[in-house]
Amino acid sequence: MNDIKLICLDVDGTLVDDHVSIPQCNIDEIKRAESKGVKVAITSGRMSLSTKYFMDQLGIGGAISSLGGGMLEDENGNIIEEYVLDAATCRKIVQLANDNGITLYAYHHYSWYADRTKADPYWLDTEKYLTSVSGTIVNDLQKEVLDKFNPNKMLAMHRDPAKTFEFMLYLEKELPDRNVINIFMSGPTYIELVPPQANKGNAVRGLCRYYNIPKENVMVCGDYYNDIHMFREAAVSVAAANAPEAVKKAATYVTKADNNQGVVAEAIRIFIP
Repeated sequence: MNDIKLICLDVDGTLVDDHVSIPQCNIDEIKRAESKGVKVAITSGRMSLSTKYFMDQLGIGGAISSLGGGMLEDENGNIIEEYVLDAATCRKIVQLANDNGITLYAYHHYSWYADRTKADPYWLDTEKYLTSVSGTIVNDLQKEVLDKFNPNKMLAMHRDPAKTFEFMLYLEKELPDRNVINIFMSGPTYIELVPPQANKGNAVRGLCRYYNIPKENVMVCGDYYNDIHMFREAAVSVAAANAPEAVKKAATYVTKADNNQGVVAEAIRIFIP
């Protein structure tokens, strides 16, 4: 049995249920793990403020990894690591998204930005709900935001999963240099566009450095393809029952519970008895 000293948790599809609430059993088991001296951290593509929202519900503090490994803050909120996309790549992404009717967000530190003239209103409302952050809605994302600073990540989306997947393949063809950008889906309707250094594996490595805990003492829990990066950085990798088959195959353990029933609670009961 591994001596787990750090647990890293994905949020959507793992920690929270379909209503974006944390099942009480997850809260109870996380508190029990902490009482044994185990550190608990969230590794999410969400922004820092949104991540902190869930940490507060769990009653946990410490370092905050956000934006899918794009930013790491210490327990006092100081940014100690971050990565950004270059300006030329961002300009190309905006052009491709606008030409194909794709909604696009840019994330930088503590806010998200969207173009009210191009974004689907459905997605603007969805992001406000999911992140608990109102965001900054502008008239021209390129001129008002991206010409002024480089984002930590961008997110492209469409209501139709088939259209989303088609656009991801198009992006991969138009932006082939993986030394400049990494492109992947974090859900059926979401495409993440991040600096090459930013992924959830990097997030786990950063947290391990911060706490001085080796990967041999780490457990991670996730449910989607982007979580496989962090599976590789832990002794124990747990996939939710609701995860795609490829994600389950990459994990060392697959829960019987889905995200509505307490994925995290089951994992902690099994590996931190």
